Amino acid sequence: MRGKFDEKYAVELPADVLRFPPVSLHEKEILITTEYAQVKIENPLTITAWRVLLGLLRYGKAEKMDPTLGLRVSIETYRLLGLMKNTNWKELTQTLKTLTECRYDIYYYPQRKRAVFVISGGFEIEKDGRTSIVLTAEFMKFLEDYASLWYYYVFAFFLRRPSAINLHAFLTANSTISRVKIETAIQRARITTDQPNKARNYLRMALNELVEVGFLKGYRFEEDVVVFERYPMEVLRIRAIELQRQLDKEVQEFIERFKKAVRESKRKRKRKDKGEDQNQ
Repeated sequence: MRGKFDEKYAVELPADVLRFPPVSLHEKEILITTEYAQVKIENPLTITAWRVLLGLLRYGKAEKMDPTLGLRVSIETYRLLGLMKNTNWKELTQTLKTLTECRYDIYYYPQRKRAVFVISGGFEIEKDGRTSIVLTAEFMKFLEDYASLWYYYVFAFFLRRPSAINLHAFLTANSTISRVKIETAIQRARITTDQPNKARNYLRMALNELVEVGFLKGYRFEEDVVVFERYPMEVLRIRAIELQRQLDKEVQEFIERFKKAVRESKRKRKRKDKGEDQNQ
């Protein structure tokens, strides 16, 4: 999964902005402004698409790497459906399509330069085999610089709310911070309501999920600041291993149930066809 890409694709931006694409249910466009760049993300990922992307990074096999075009990754198609928790082939196609439509437009103030790219350059699906996806060189360059964080992606598979996933991305990419302004946490979680009390409640729900999965020990609000009680790295690694085993088991059980249902469906179809032939 890892490889060197041309330095021209290197970009200096907050890690959570690019290494972890934002998740959104309703926004068609996300605008993030930093002191040295403006990032516009069109067609942000849904939770399902985000999990598929994480699955590619975790389970995918590197097939072919091109320093300019990107990396072709393949994964067992049934495993992708298991990560989606969905047996709908059309849904799989639509989800992979969103990876080709999630578009970054980055403008750098100092250099007055612009970079535009998508996460994926295309895909091919084999129902009974493997699915291959091309991850663009620009996107892979960002991931390459933060490869050490891939280990903790597994926590996100057990989060339900987009706000919790986005907050997890922010805290993973900024592993040393222990407190931020509530306003900043709300922004990073992509909580868009303009009602302060409701926004704080949504933030609390997202933080509760991070505590439930074992990513945070706890948290508390102090005036306009939220303080994170974080586990030592060794504890997080152990929890990540536990969650990975749980995820592997759930996905494998899904694959076995799905394959069994497919076999049964084929047997019923054969019996039906045989019965029709006998009646002719």
